[in-house]
Amino acid sequence: MRHYSLFLVLTCILLSLSSCEKNDYSSYPPTWKGFQFTCNDQVVNPRTGIFAGDVITVTALQDQKGHLINGTTYNWDVIVPVLQEDGLIYKNDTIFSKSIHTNYDGTDNGDPSIKFTIPTNALGQSVVIFSAIYSYSGNGIQVADGGTYDSSGNVSGNITSTSAALTGGSKGSVRFVVNQR
Repeated sequence: MRHYSLFLVLTCILLSLSSCEKNDYSSYPPTWKGFQFTCNDQVVNPRTGIFAGDVITVTALQDQKGHLINGTTYNWDVIVPVLQEDGLIYKNDTIFSKSIHTNYDGTDNGDPSIKFTIPTNALGQSVVIFSAIYSYSGNGIQVADGGTYDSSGNVSGNITSTSAALTGGSKGSVRFVVNQR
């Protein structure tokens, strides 16, 4: 009987050890699909569907979420050619610049986005510049770094991710054309 009890105890210990899940304590930034433009809640083509005076939302679409990220700071800049007071020259102007801080794993790990209005005197080739800085709570590892996304479908631009021991980041941009009505 003693051997049977010892066998049962050892079996229970082995089963409990083998059923433990291994926790992943690595931190890494999200990977990306690219940028999506919407106007009035409708997806638009950034080359043909944006007009002076439109209210535009640009969203950086995540492919896979990041992991064990504490704080995140998203930086956005929108640069468009705006007609100057002389009425003859278009000059690139930063019409929108914003830094947004969030707690990625605790509050908001959704797709980052911004909303801005195209000036009525804007026309031509424009750009949205995006960057993110991630503060890790685990040990940083490298993930796929993203790439360039053709204008196939509703996603365009490029976003790449980098990772170090304590922090990570993402950088990207997308070009769009402001048309006259």
